[in-house]
Amino acid sequence: MLEGWRRMRKSVSFISMLLAFVAMAGEGHAAISYQRLDGAPGRGLVIKGVFEFSDDPTQLVDEYTQYQADYLSFDSPGGNVVTAIRFGRAIRALNARTLQIRAMECASACAFAFVGGVERFAEPGSIGVHRISLSDDVPMDNKLAVSTVQLMTGEIIGYLTDMGVSPNLLQLSLSIDSTDIRYLTAAEMRDWNINTPEDMPSAQESAPPPPGAAPQESATPADMPSDLSASEEVGASEPGDLTTEAVDFVNRYNDEWSKDSASALAFMKGVYADEVSFFGNSVDKDAVLKEKAAFAQRWPKRIYSVKPGSVTASCAGKCEMSGIVEWFAGNRDTGKTSSGMAEFSLVWNTASLQIESETGKVLATDKGAKAPDRLIHQWTGLDDICRTGVDREGPETLRACKRRDELGPLLNRADWCYGHKDEAGINWEWHKCDANSRRYGD
Repeated sequence: MLEGWRRMRKSVSFISMLLAFVAMAGEGHAAISYQRLDGAPGRGLVIKGVFEFSDDPTQLVDEYTQYQADYLSFDSPGGNVVTAIRFGRAIRALNARTLQIRAMECASACAFAFVGGVERFAEPGSIGVHRISLSDDVPMDNKLAVSTVQLMTGEIIGYLTDMGVSPNLLQLSLSIDSTDIRYLTAAEMRDWNINTPEDMPSAQESAPPPPGAAPQESATPADMPSDLSASEEVGASEPGDLTTEAVDFVNRYNDEWSKDSASALAFMKGVYADEVSFFGNSVDKDAVLKEKAAFAQRWPKRIYSVKPGSVTASCAGKCEMSGIVEWFAGNRDTGKTSSGMAEFSLVWNTASLQIESETGKVLATDKGAKAPDRLIHQWTGLDDICRTGVDREGPETLRACKRRDELGPLLNRADWCYGHKDEAGINWEWHKCDANSRRYGD
């Protein structure tokens, strides 16, 4: 048996290599099959293939029992939701643990099978969801289709409730087109209890794209150092400690990158170490700066802002930081815009004050976005806390006010303004700047 589930953190990279081999050696997507793994962090049983209506979870029970597996993992693009739920209930009956890493696929219906685990751990970006679609093989009129969807929705909500998972998982999946895919963030998996608290390891989150790396492309995650400890959720720390300094650095990094290109690139020149692990490759600083410069030329107007409450930091000489950043970028000459959300991960040397490792992954892009809606939503949430906080002088309220007043000028720089001159404050709204617009802080 495992020597404590928490030790899984040190084994994530090993499992990634092992499962990558299995993915090459195994069959292509088909009906469900099973693959045994033996190595740290114990005996693993991988459920592979598409969930089909004819698949029987009894075979899973037999395989799991015979192999005496320590955990279950998945390599599945989804399939039949009813079957996936049957597998999830079988997993719960086995009192089994589930583990998912980004090296393997668990998408669509597979997410419902995964949450059957009694203890669950999934790396950020390892589980994808989208809207359920009905089979084209079964003809039905509109009335029957609506009835079927309603029945299925009720079944899924009941199942998620039984598994202790928030129905927000279903709500998110229904908002994503069936031809698209949306990967869950660390915060979503934590808040919706997809990752079980306490009992599972605090993940070595090698997620995320850097502010500055092209927002349209997913980056390849790099292994992050595993010698960092004392992971803390931001906000629980006392002012002045390394965790708070790390979070302040992440905010400043994104704010500086959101300025004019000359200022942004000057800041970047001083903030990276001479050698950097950059999206899985060891490169020198000049290579990083060259990529940043090319990106800045393509997107001269940029706003990058860390999503409040999303950052975690582990500090012990160096700080490993992970979180979610939202962006809006534009190019007036080409008329193109880019908007979305990404995970990022940095290793920051607190002695040299330089970044030694950076990686990330785009989680969502907003096709055709013409306004920085994500950033305006951030500002509005911060403004609400600042104006209506229970403790007006408390640290949470003060942090919200400070961050609000840092984000406002960045929106101005992207030609978005708050309110018009001679307009009552109660009527102020964010809009594309015009000749009569107020500049933030005026």
